[in-house]
Amino acid sequence: MSSNSLNVIALISGGKDSLFSILHCLESGHQVVALANLYPGATSVSNERRNASSVEISHGEGQSEEGEDLNSFMYQTVGHSVIPLYEKCLGIPLYRREIMGSAVQMGRYYDASDLGSTLDETEDLIPLLREVMQIHPEANALCSGAILSTYQRTRVESVAVRLGLTPLAYLWQYPALPPPIGRGESLTGLLDDMRAAGCDARIIKIASGGIKESLLWANVADPRTQLRLVNGLRPFFPDHEFWLRGAVLGEGGEYESLAVNGPRRLWRRRIVVPPEQQSTFTGEGGVSYLQLGKPRTEENHADGSETQEESLRVPQLFDPQFQAVVVTVKPQETASVSSDAEKPDEADTQRSRRMLIPSLRPVKCLTSGHVSICNITSGGPSHAESPSSAASQMQHICDDLKSLLGSISSSLDIATGLTPSNIVSTTLLLKDMSNFGAVNPIYASLFRSGEPNPPARVTIACPLPENIEVSLSVLIDAGPRDARRGLHVQSRSYWAPANIGPYSQAICVPVGKQEETQINVHDAGLVEMVHMAGQIPLVPHSMNFLSQAGFLEETALGLQHLWRIGQERGVDMWPWGIAFLESGCTDGPVRPELSCRVWQQAHLTGTRSTKAGMGEEGDEADEGPDAWDLQYNRASTYEASSGEMTVGQHLHLLPDANIFRQDGSSATFVPPFVAAEVVSLPRSAPAEWWSMGIANLPKSPASKPRVSAVRKDRVWGSMAKVTIHPPSYGKSGTIVHLITALVHQRADIAGVESDILNLILPDNESETLSLGPAELVHGTAFITLQAQQEWSRMSGGHLLRNLAVIPCNSLFGSSGVVPSAAAANNLAVSSLPAIEFGTDIQAPAAFYPPLPLGLAVVMRIDQSTM
Repeated sequence: MSSNSLNVIALISGGKDSLFSILHCLESGHQVVALANLYPGATSVSNERRNASSVEISHGEGQSEEGEDLNSFMYQTVGHSVIPLYEKCLGIPLYRREIMGSAVQMGRYYDASDLGSTLDETEDLIPLLREVMQIHPEANALCSGAILSTYQRTRVESVAVRLGLTPLAYLWQYPALPPPIGRGESLTGLLDDMRAAGCDARIIKIASGGIKESLLWANVADPRTQLRLVNGLRPFFPDHEFWLRGAVLGEGGEYESLAVNGPRRLWRRRIVVPPEQQSTFTGEGGVSYLQLGKPRTEENHADGSETQEESLRVPQLFDPQFQAVVVTVKPQETASVSSDAEKPDEADTQRSRRMLIPSLRPVKCLTSGHVSICNITSGGPSHAESPSSAASQMQHICDDLKSLLGSISSSLDIATGLTPSNIVSTTLLLKDMSNFGAVNPIYASLFRSGEPNPPARVTIACPLPENIEVSLSVLIDAGPRDARRGLHVQSRSYWAPANIGPYSQAICVPVGKQEETQINVHDAGLVEMVHMAGQIPLVPHSMNFLSQAGFLEETALGLQHLWRIGQERGVDMWPWGIAFLESGCTDGPVRPELSCRVWQQAHLTGTRSTKAGMGEEGDEADEGPDAWDLQYNRASTYEASSGEMTVGQHLHLLPDANIFRQDGSSATFVPPFVAAEVVSLPRSAPAEWWSMGIANLPKSPASKPRVSAVRKDRVWGSMAKVTIHPPSYGKSGTIVHLITALVHQRADIAGVESDILNLILPDNESETLSLGPAELVHGTAFITLQAQQEWSRMSGGHLLRNLAVIPCNSLFGSSGVVPSAAAANNLAVSSLPAIEFGTDIQAPAAFYPPLPLGLAVVMRIDQSTM
C-alpha cells in the first residue's frame, strides 16, 4: 500500500452511488476497512427498536419485510432491510446505528457551530463513526456518494472534519466532468460507466411523474432503462441539460436505487430478491416503492466480471477546452520574450527592499455596505514591542482585527455588529512559507469552529519589510450572511482540489444594497461578485502535483480549477487574471509568458459555442434545484414541454460573449493578465491563479445596457475597464467599474490615479468623480521592489490609498483587448495583427508577450445610482 493510501470508512445507503464510490476508492489505491450505515429505528429490519447506545454488527440473511420508507432528507432508507447483506457480499465489516434525530437544519449549508438543543439527524453519524474508529483505529478517511447535493455533501464533510477524517466524494460534479476514455459525451454518463464496470443497481423507489412504475426493479446500468429515464425526464428540463443529467441519475429525488451486484474486484457475492418477495407500495403524492422480503446472497458469477473489474472508468484530467489550450500553446513552451525586455537590477532590488515599509501601512475603507481593511501587520520599527515570530504576529493581527470590527460597527451604525463571519475574502502574506503551519490555525481561530463557508483566501510568501513576518488584508460584507452564497468543498473528487484549510473556493456577494436583495439568493439569479480562492495545480483526486509534467501543463491545470469553480458558481466573465509564480527559476520571463498564453488562449478557445435556438436562460443556471431539496418530487412542478437537446451543451459558458452590450455574439473579451513573481507559494506550487468573477449577468437584448469593456493606453502604461450595468432591484441599481492599470517598469506613474478617475467617467463628462460614502472602492496593488518610491509618493491620493499591497520580486503584464466579432472566429492567434500603444482600442485579440511592469493595480469601484 502506497504512502498516499487512506484507510476508508464507506458510508453506504444501499444506493448505486455509495457503492460505486467504493470502487473509486480502490482505484485511487485506498483500502476500505469498514462499512457504516444509519437505518430508521421505527421500521428497523427486525421491526424492534434496538438499543441506540451500541453499534449493530453482522446481520444475517433472510430478514423479514421492511416497513414504509422514512423519507429522510439526509439518508436513503428505502430498502434498508437489505443493508446487512453487504458485509457478506463485499467481505468488509458493517456497522449500523439507528437514526434518532430529524432534519432540524434544513438549509443548504450545515452550521455545526449552531446545533441547538434538538438533535439533527446529521449528528447521528458522530456516535456511529466514533465507535467504528474505536474498532478500526487505522481509519482516516470517510467516503460518500454525493454527486450534486450540497445539502448532503456539506453535512458529511462537517462530520468527517470534526472527527479528523479525510472526506472523499469521487462522484462529486460527475455530470460536469469530461468523459473518461472509452466513452463520449452522454446524458447518462455515470450510468454508462457503472455498466462498463459491471455494476447492477435496481430502481426501488420512484418519485417523479416522468418515470413509469414499471421501471421498479429495473437495472439503471441497462441502456434500455437509461433510454426510458431520459425520455421520461426530458420534458421536465427542456432548457437545462445539466439538470437533466442530474435527474437521470436520480439526484433530484426522482428515484432511488439498490446495488445488488458488481465487479468481483469488490463483490464476492450478489444480492437476490425473489420476484414473489417484491411488493409495490404506493405512498403520498404518487410515490411508489418496493417492499423487499427475504433477500439472500449468492456467489457472484456475473458474466465477464473478470474483465469488467479492470474497466473502471475515471474522468479525464483536462476538459476539452484546456486540452486545446495545452495543444495550442505547446509549440511556444520553450520560447522566450524579446531580448530587449528590461530585467530587474539586483542593486535596485536590495535598495528597494530596505525602503519597502511605507507601502505596507494599514488602511481602512469604510462604506455603507462594505469594509476593506488592508495591510494589517504587527512588526517593523513602529512596533518595537511587537513579537518577532510569525505565529505571535498572526495572533496580534487577529486581536487587532476583532477590535477594528467592533469600532467600525459603531461608526457604520450596524445594529448586529461586524464579526469575522462578515469577511468574504482575505489575502494572507507571509515572509516565509515555512511559517504557514504555525500561522494557519491562528488564522482559523477567527471563525467559529464548524461555521460553514469561511472566506475565500489567497496565500503567498513575498518580500515583506524587515521584522514583518505576516500581513493580512480582508474584505468585509456588512450585509446579512444569508444574502451570500458559498462554495466550500472539502472532499476529494475528480472535479477540483478540496479545501485543505479554513477557506472556501468561492464566496458570492450580490451587487446592490442588501435591503433590496432580501430574497432567496439561490433562486434569484442576482448579479454577483464572486470572490475566488487562489488555485494551485493539484490533481484533485490525489491532492498531489502532476508527475512528469512541464510548467505548461501545470499552469493550465491550475487555471482549469479556477474555471471549473467559476462555472459551478455561474461566473460569466473574469475582469482580470493574476498568476502568482515562484521566483528563482532559471528560465527568466518564460513562465510569465507561458502563463499569459494559457490565459489568453483559454478565452479564445472558450467553453463552447452558443447553442443555436436556446433561450437566454438556456445555459446551465447555477444553484438550480438542489439534489436533496427535490426529495419530494418538486421537479414535477416544473412545466413540462417538448424539445430536443444537444448532448454536450450542459456546461456554463465561460466566457459568455452574450453579456456585452455590443451585438458581437461571437466576440471574446480577453481580460488583462498579470504575472507576479513572489518568493514562494503553498506546497511549493509552480503557479497559483487568482481572479474575481462576475456571475448572473443579464443576457437581455443588445439594445439594453449590460456590460461594456474598453482599454486605453497611456505613456506610463495601459488601463482596462469593465463596466457592469445590472438591472435595478427595486428603486436603485449599482454600476460597477472593474479597473486594471498596468504601469511599465521605471515609468513615471504620477498620473495613474487621475487617469483611472477619468476612465470611470462616461465619455461626455469631464469632471472628476467624487467618491461618496455609498460607494465601494477596494483592490490590490502589485508592486515591484523597484517601484516602492513611486508608490509611496502616489498612494497618498484619495483613490489608491485604500488598496492592499503585495510586494513582488518582479512583475509582468499584458493588457486586455476587446476583439471584433469577425476576428474572434479566427483562433490562429499568431496571425492576428498587433496593437500599437497610444490608441484606444476595439481591436482583434492577439497574443501580446507580457511586458515588465513596475506596478499593477486591480480595483473595484461601485457607484450607487437612483
